[in-house]
Amino acid sequence: MKYTYSRIVGALVLGGTLGFAADAGNLEEALSQGEISASVGVYGQYSNHQGGTKDSGFSNGFTEIGFETAPLYGVSLGVRGFGSAKIGEKEDGDYKAEGAIEDNAVLSEAFIKIEHEGMGKVVFGRQAVDFNWLTDYIEGASVELSALENLVVTMAWARKYAVVGFDEVSEKFGKVNEDDGLYMLEVKYTPIEALELNPYVYYGENLFGAYGMKAVLSLEPSDALKTTTMLHYAKINSDATTEEDDGSGAMVEVNVKDGSFMQAEQGFEFAGALLALGYVKVDKDGLGGLGEAGDQMPLEDGNHIFDDNARTPYMRAEYEIEGVKLSALYAQTKYDDAGLSLKEKELDLSVGYEIIKNLEASLIYVNVDNDAKSDSYNAFKALVQYTF
Repeated sequence: MKYTYSRIVGALVLGGTLGFAADAGNLEEALSQGEISASVGVYGQYSNHQGGTKDSGFSNGFTEIGFETAPLYGVSLGVRGFGSAKIGEKEDGDYKAEGAIEDNAVLSEAFIKIEHEGMGKVVFGRQAVDFNWLTDYIEGASVELSALENLVVTMAWARKYAVVGFDEVSEKFGKVNEDDGLYMLEVKYTPIEALELNPYVYYGENLFGAYGMKAVLSLEPSDALKTTTMLHYAKINSDATTEEDDGSGAMVEVNVKDGSFMQAEQGFEFAGALLALGYVKVDKDGLGGLGEAGDQMPLEDGNHIFDDNARTPYMRAEYEIEGVKLSALYAQTKYDDAGLSLKEKELDLSVGYEIIKNLEASLIYVNVDNDAKSDSYNAFKALVQYTF
């Protein structure tokens, strides 16, 4: 598979170089015409827990700045850095806790991009990605082929992975599947304007193999009504192992079972309002480790949506009035844990507003009610961000 990827990448690199041979330019122009993007803001979150669990929270100021040169013979360079500074925390360690701001400064992007209009692009290095089961930032390579009408083929190899954002920063770019990495192939095909088909394959040697299909049908029955129907299915064949308690307190190594995932959602948009009903179901044996990569679900927290035998019906609504964006989501997840069948309810409410151009503020409230009271909590998340 590595050999196949290298041949495709090599062909696109050569094609891009030849395609731009006549577009000379110079290094000074590439730098002076480059684009700078930046943002600065303040974020805070607080969680009020039940069942004896301590309350937690932190606040921080952050800034992000990136620069990408203008193309020179079809080649451009990009870099982006993120920095965060603690303002306060509820308990010692909340700010640096796992899943919070584990690193105060990180180089999130550092890439070389080779792009040819009408053919596609290749990106090497640290880059932002947004695929079905691979999001945030990777260190590796990605290829996008768009030479054929209504068809986009994307391939990626992720050697390392990290989350970088105002509310969460990974400790570092961690290795994906040791030194083997993770391979991905996704296709987006639009046979007719209203329908997009998105088959895909993910593969990690000695980790798992996954294949799936997402289909989105968008219709406009009238000027006032639009509908969106989404169906998504994935099957995972796992080669991974994990440790479990054998019942006597001893930890033993066991094989992670194969699994599957299904999601269906029907959305209606009318009079500026959006209403969607959805359902997510995970196989009784789980997702074979793929769920750890899932970050595309509509729930704000969704703590157990990928657990064994998880079934999650949900409903969400969105509306904008006088520049104020309002949204609400309610979900109920039934899942298995250590032989027990548990239920978790989640309510998400949010409001957002652009105070002045490029300056936005948002507030999110999350209520989680779990059968295990120690997992129940209320959370508040507030963000003010200026982008320029």
